[in-house]
Amino acid sequence: MAEKNKTKPTAFEQEMISTAKKVLDFKVAAEANVVSILYKAPDKLFDSNLVLEDFSENVWKVYYQIIHDIVLIERKNVVDDVTIGIFLEKHPKLKAKYDEYGGFDMIQKAMTYINVENFDGYVAELRKWKAVIQLCKMGYPVKERLSDYADMTEEDIYNEHEAYLNHIFANTSFEIDSVNAFDEMHEFIEELNNSADVGMPFYHANILTSEVGGFNLNGHIYGLGASSGVGKSSMAFNWVVASAITQGERVVLIVNEEDARRTRKDLLIWVANNIFKEELHKRTLRDGNFNEGTLKLLKKCADWLDEKKEEHILTVIALERYSVDIAIKIIKKYASAFGCRVFILDTLKESFDAKTDEIYKSMMRDMVKLYDTVKPSAKNVGLFVTYQLGKGSLKMRYLTNNEIGQAKSIVDVMSVNLEIRRPYEDEYEGGSKEITCYRLEGANNKTKIPFKLKKENNPMITFVTKNRFGVTGANQIVSECNLSTNVCKDVGICNVPQDF
Repeated sequence: MAEKNKTKPTAFEQEMISTAKKVLDFKVAAEANVVSILYKAPDKLFDSNLVLEDFSENVWKVYYQIIHDIVLIERKNVVDDVTIGIFLEKHPKLKAKYDEYGGFDMIQKAMTYINVENFDGYVAELRKWKAVIQLCKMGYPVKERLSDYADMTEEDIYNEHEAYLNHIFANTSFEIDSVNAFDEMHEFIEELNNSADVGMPFYHANILTSEVGGFNLNGHIYGLGASSGVGKSSMAFNWVVASAITQGERVVLIVNEEDARRTRKDLLIWVANNIFKEELHKRTLRDGNFNEGTLKLLKKCADWLDEKKEEHILTVIALERYSVDIAIKIIKKYASAFGCRVFILDTLKESFDAKTDEIYKSMMRDMVKLYDTVKPSAKNVGLFVTYQLGKGSLKMRYLTNNEIGQAKSIVDVMSVNLEIRRPYEDEYEGGSKEITCYRLEGANNKTKIPFKLKKENNPMITFVTKNRFGVTGANQIVSECNLSTNVCKDVGICNVPQDF
């Protein structure tokens, strides 16, 4: 039988293979160091976020798989020769490779030469070379840059290639236009008449939408600040995610304090109470052991959501550790590849890889980087950011940007900033500082009908502390917000006396 014709690699393919082998030489050292430290300090596995696919050399794949399964699956706290031996008795194929590569003696020798404190650096090195291998496979010309890459971080390499692309496309398609501001005024009026500057409405928040013009998705950042426990995440969900569901917009929710389980619960609660108008509380999902009626309702909610899942309305990305650079990469990816226009960052905080000990300076720089990513001349998308107010806000009745603390300059790049709080005890009906609120009715909401705050209505007060699309701080907005059922609705306005 004639041999099948084998296609000989082209010169270009041969060069890529040769380059990939050189990269592997760099990467294997990092793999050895990472795995050796894991055997010396197994607890590092819990916050490393490593996966088997991060390793290229089979030796270190085998040793990684063993410690991974012993620590994370079998929940063993000590990894020694005896523990490994017992584990491998159940995995003969893995044992054969383990013995072939030198068994426990090999890993014991490797542990002698490594320093546990360098673990994060070795992991970063491993992932850097993994990324370079991917560049090589995609045909990027990396051969002549390998010695430089050895002294660069993964972020440096990413920024270099992004700069190349920006330079190429700027030179080929970017033009600077000058505009006669007096020209085309009739066309401009027609554009305004078509509500070009009105954004996505906030769900069941008609007063807030009217005040700030909705959530403008054309390159703007909106902020939402509150003290811990007030409900920043819940309000972001009820205002923005709920609106996106009804408006058909795609949302990317970047979270660093929760996970997708929280969002799925919020979805079920929201659908039950807002779509089917059947009361369902978050504590019901918390407690489990559903009765027949609750289970029937939940399945009906799941069916409603299933019908929409192909629309990819909501993508949740939970970060192990928050970094603004990671958030920026996510925004760029989902804006460019999937056409997403709505992004929520919950919650803004200091990046774990910040290069300064002054948190407020780090956060201010991060906000500028976020704006440079979403602004009209960049990705031109909307970003809704939640953040925590300073402890001083707990003593204030009238919230301003000063309550953000030293990092208040994060508001500089925001088009709209909102701050929320629940009423204080003495502000409810009958209290010594009770607040008079007004429902807006009639033509153009000119009729004001007074009412008092009542606890059973779960009132929330929203302060508009910055507003490029309207008036700042004229009135405060009163909403009825039952965050247990995800039912929120604007009901009126009030004037909270300023603190002096």
